[in-house]
Amino acid sequence: MKSRIKLFPFLIIASICLLTLSFATAQEKNRALYEENFKLYRQLESNSEKAKRSETWDLVGSTFYRIYSQDPEWKNSPLCLFVAARVYEKKSLRFKSPQDSEKALQYSREFVKIYPKDSLADDSWLRVGRIHERRGEKKEAASAYQRIVYGMEDSDTYEIAKKKLAIVTGAAAPKETESEPPKETIPTPNPKGYALIKKIRHWSTDDYTRVVIETDKNVKYTSKMLRPDPELKTPPRLYVDLEETILDNSIKVEPITKGLLEKIGYATNRPGVSRIVLYIKDLEGHKVFSLPKSEQNPHFRLVMDIKGLGAKPEKIFAKDAPSYGKQGPSLESKVPEGEIASLKQALGLKVRTIVIDPGHGGHDPGAIGPSGLREKDVNLKIAKRLRQRLIEEGKSFGIENVYLTRSSDRFIPLEERTAIARKRKADIFISIHCNGARTKKAHGIETYILGFTDDQTSLQLAARENATTTKGLHELGNTLKQYILSAKKEESQQVAGYVQKSIIQNVSGKYKYIKNKGVKKAPFVVLIGADVPSVLVETSFITNPREEKRLKSKAYIERIVDGIILGIKRYSMQTQKVS
Repeated sequence: MKSRIKLFPFLIIASICLLTLSFATAQEKNRALYEENFKLYRQLESNSEKAKRSETWDLVGSTFYRIYSQDPEWKNSPLCLFVAARVYEKKSLRFKSPQDSEKALQYSREFVKIYPKDSLADDSWLRVGRIHERRGEKKEAASAYQRIVYGMEDSDTYEIAKKKLAIVTGAAAPKETESEPPKETIPTPNPKGYALIKKIRHWSTDDYTRVVIETDKNVKYTSKMLRPDPELKTPPRLYVDLEETILDNSIKVEPITKGLLEKIGYATNRPGVSRIVLYIKDLEGHKVFSLPKSEQNPHFRLVMDIKGLGAKPEKIFAKDAPSYGKQGPSLESKVPEGEIASLKQALGLKVRTIVIDPGHGGHDPGAIGPSGLREKDVNLKIAKRLRQRLIEEGKSFGIENVYLTRSSDRFIPLEERTAIARKRKADIFISIHCNGARTKKAHGIETYILGFTDDQTSLQLAARENATTTKGLHELGNTLKQYILSAKKEESQQVAGYVQKSIIQNVSGKYKYIKNKGVKKAPFVVLIGADVPSVLVETSFITNPREEKRLKSKAYIERIVDGIILGIKRYSMQTQKVS
């Protein structure tokens, strides 16, 4: 009996060795099969005699799928699944086979589910759209093309998907010829000198939509929410009446292909009053506020934010969205704010996507140093380097996507920067700036979150970054208070604390006279409505000769970037530790 007991561990080890050997052998066979199958696939692509036989196409497609399914983690498995779908799509076209078309669709959807971050994901979504489009299923085709147009803007299929989306939604027809001269824009008659409504722009995610109305002058407005009318079968509608305005003849609204809106309507309600109406599918709440025109932005902007009830439960937990029911907020009045943050962390919040916003740009230079160094250039340099480093190092602590609101010297309105963060489904939003002051002696590093303050220095800084006056900040009134109350203050405070402390530690390790100005609150427009932990980092005073000189140095910028990354890492690791 004892000998059997002693022999038992050796039998287990031998079994494991045999299983490992057989697994290794199976892998080697799959690798060899992969090479042979690709040779046959290339022959099919070259229109050889073998391509005339349906059975050959089926053999190649099924073999690729079998290789993928036996080891989905193998480095070439995504390509095997992708080519399997491609083979069946081509087979369906060659032999007019609906069954093969369905298999191509099934494999393509399986690809984007299993490998959503792969470089071939956009091509797979394009195939899904093509198949649905050929079947006449326009709604499904549009949904597939939207995945590329509103989430894969950097992909090589973006322009193709954009054109196809316009076709299936009936928004535009492809140009057949360039011989037809462009139509002339008819000037808008405006004898009374009213403000012209020139643009209506919008951005959407599944549970959020921001609409911005632009005019060439500051205007007065009123807004009202209309309840749904079951008898008339009308959805909830939010409308604004803009006084002493007319609609420009050239005004256009981009097609609405996703999000909370059914459509955007606009017309002259009565002489001198223009009405813009948002027809809403799904509504939890809304906010409306205005941004006056300024030297940096020569347009008055009216911002309308819509929040919906329709977010899927898995997305709520994955993206740390608040838990709202049909009767309104379910947690806000019962659990202290600090405990809400801990609860959200326990539910599994992880930092996966970061949006970096280089402040200013284009015709807006920001603050300018004594020697002429422009803030917009420094901000972009820091942001680009931060993005590059996060892409290289961020995967070690969970970062999967890093985006910039601008990657070149161009002007982006403040309200659009926040919308980009929402559209990219950011988990953290960081706006990069350089500080400025009337006195050259002012120096130091500080980090801001959205909030109210009585500190005049912070208010003046917010007014400068918002391209308005301190009076203009107060004119935002109760709406700004609502945003600040609903902002992720606890999480933003944590991110800001980690980032500020890490920058100071990192920079002061090499440079003297580093002043820690701490974490502060101020009403920055660029942080309004982000609905994720959001901070604005004033990296140094560009108006201080010593700090301006340092901001020209790659070594100094690298120290700042190191500090920001370390702060994000500490916040991310703390979040994962809690969860």
